[in-house]
Amino acid sequence: MQLRRLKLERFRLVEWAEFPLEKGANLFTGRNAQGKTTLLEAVHYLSSGRSFRTPRDREVLPHGEQSPVGEHFAACQGTCRDAYAAHEVRVAISPAGKTIWLDGKQLRKLTELWGRLNTVCLLPSDLDLVRGAPAVRRSFLDSLLARTRPDVLQAIGAYAIGLRNRNALLRRAHSMPDAEAEAYEQQMAEHGARTIAARQELVSGLEPLVREQMEALAPAGEHIQLHHETGLPARRGSGAEPAHGDAAALAEQLRALWQGNRREDFQRGSTQHGPHRAEIRITLDGHDARAYASQGQARAVALSLRLAEARWLEQATGQWPVLLLDDVLGELDRQRTGYFVRLLSRPGLQSLLTATDVPDFGSKLPIAARFEVQAGRVRRA
Repeated sequence: MQLRRLKLERFRLVEWAEFPLEKGANLFTGRNAQGKTTLLEAVHYLSSGRSFRTPRDREVLPHGEQSPVGEHFAACQGTCRDAYAAHEVRVAISPAGKTIWLDGKQLRKLTELWGRLNTVCLLPSDLDLVRGAPAVRRSFLDSLLARTRPDVLQAIGAYAIGLRNRNALLRRAHSMPDAEAEAYEQQMAEHGARTIAARQELVSGLEPLVREQMEALAPAGEHIQLHHETGLPARRGSGAEPAHGDAAALAEQLRALWQGNRREDFQRGSTQHGPHRAEIRITLDGHDARAYASQGQARAVALSLRLAEARWLEQATGQWPVLLLDDVLGELDRQRTGYFVRLLSRPGLQSLLTATDVPDFGSKLPIAARFEVQAGRVRRA
C-alpha cells in the first residue's frame, strides 16, 4: 500500500500543507512541537477515521480560532493506492462532528473506510501495550481483527451493545431482572463466543510473528509468549480457565455463566465476567512482562508487537501496510537500528518517519523524500 499525496487544512497548528509522498522512506525533520506528529496523525485519520493521540476529535481543531462557526473545521485528505485501485479519502472535523468521504461518496459508517489504507503506528506511547491496562491490549487485538475480519468486527460491536444494555438494566432495576437479562444474555453469548474464538485464533497466529521480531530486536534471547485469558472465571480447584469447545458450546457456557452470576452482577451493577474482561498476558521467560520487564525489554516487546501487526496485515492482504514511526528510532541501539534499516529498505514498503534531525543511520537508509517541518509549515528539503 502507498499514500501518494497528503493534504492538511487547519489541522491543529498546520494551517495548510499539501505535498506528494514517495515510495520508500519519507523523513520529516524539525524541532519538537512543530507539527511532525500532526502529519502522522492526519495519515492515521485517513486510515482509520481516528486519532492515535486522543479519543476526542475536536482536539485537532485549530486552537484559538476566531472565525465563524461554519468555517471552524479541520480536514485532511489523501490519495492512496493498493495493488488493485486508487482511492481518495477526505476527513473533515467540526464542532458538530466528523464526516468522511471515500472517492467522493460520504460514508455512513466508519468501518466502510477500514482496509483501504492500512497503517501501523510505532509510537513512544506503545510502552502501554506492555505496561498498560488490559483494555489497551484488547484494543490492539480488536483493531487488527477489524481490518482483517469484518465478520468478527460485527460480533465485537454487537456484544458491546448487549453488554451495555445488560449493565444499564442491572443498574436501573429494583429487583432481579431475570426475564429482560436473559434476552440480552442470549445476544451477548452468541457474539461473545465468536469474539473469544477470533481473539484466540489471532493470538495463536501472532505469537510466532512476535517471537520472530523479538529474536531480531532483543539479543538477550528472552523467550516471549502471549497468553489469551478470555475473561471467564477459572474452574474451581484447578486455577485454569474453562475448556472451550465449538462456538455453540461456548455460547451455552457464557449463557450459563451470566445466568448463575445475575445476583452478584445485580448487586455490583455490572457484568463481572466475559470477553470485555479479557487479557492478553505477555511473559518473558515465564515472567509477566507488565511487572518484571525492564525498560529496554518493554520497548523491545512493544516494537515486536507492532512489527508483528504489520506482518499479520501483510499476510492477510498480500501488501505491507504504511509504517508510521514517530521519533522512535533515535532511541534504539546499533543492532536494533540496523534491523529497522533493513526492514525499511524493503522494496514496496512505504514509511513516514519523524525525527528532530537526520538520524545517524540516514546514510544507510535510502531516504526517498525528506521534508522540514517548522511552525506547521512543511517544505521539501
